[in-house]
Parts: sequence; structure tokens; C-alpha cells
Amino acid sequence: MFGFMLFLHLGGLFAWVGGLIVIIVMIGLLNKQLGSSQDSNLLARKSLSIFSYLAHPGAVLVLGSGVYLILKMGSGTKPLWLDIMEKGGGTIALLSLIVTGILGSKVKKRLKAAGGQPVKVTGYLSTMTALMVLILGVVLVVSLKI
Repeated sequence: MFGFMLFLHLGGLFAWVGGLIVIIVMIGLLNKQLGSSQDSNLLARKSLSIFSYLAHPGAVLVLGSGVYLILKMGSGTKPLWLDIMEKGGGTIALLSLIVTGILGSKVKKRLKAAGGQPVKVTGYLSTMTALMVLILGVVLVVSLKI
């Protein structure tokens, strides 16, 4: 069971990080065209929806399987890298679920309401990039076992 949960943990991490990369690249490439045509707005809204379907379950998988893996390891003194993975990773997963859900729905509403007006998504892109850096920071600390 431990091996299967580790598989779910890594699979969820790939889906979560992959979804973040895709949305950062897609919205970043469409940034100049948003608001100017309905096609680009529709594509951006669909991309955000697909991101929600892919990344949110991935983050939930990482969080749930991570809790299981930590409980299976037992309590006691933990190395720093495991403590960072447990506390930092869990906090980032919860933060990511909440922030991406709220900001994603706001951006979708702005894209739907934009009648030829430019739509600013720089705050959304900055937030997604910051989340990506935080996630990769935790992965780096765990990989190096600092």
C-alpha cells in the first residue's frame, strides 16, 4: 500500500505541476490577444477550466497521499527535509487549491465579460508562477534531502 500511495503522490505532483506549467505558458502566450477577440478569450477560459480539472485533483492527491505517507512513517524526530515536505508542502497544496480556485474564477469572469476590452491577467500569472516556484522549492529540498 505504501508503494501505491507513493505512486499516487508522484502522479499527483506531475499532474499538479504540469497543469501549472501549461496554464502559465498558455495564458502567457495569449496575454496580448486577450480581450481583442472572442476566440482567444474562449481558448483562455477553456484552458483555465482544463487546468482546474487537472491540477486541483493532482494537488488533492498530493495532499491526501502525503498525509497517508507521513502517518505510515510514524512519529518521532524527523529530518529537516521531511519536516519541510510535511509542513511546507501541505501548506502550499492547501494555499494552491484555495488561491487558484478563487483567482481562476475571477479571471474567467473577466474574460467572459470583456467585450473587446483588454483583460489584465498579470496578477494571475504572477501568482501561478510564485506557486510553481514554491512547489519546485519543496521538491528541490526533498530531492537533496537537506
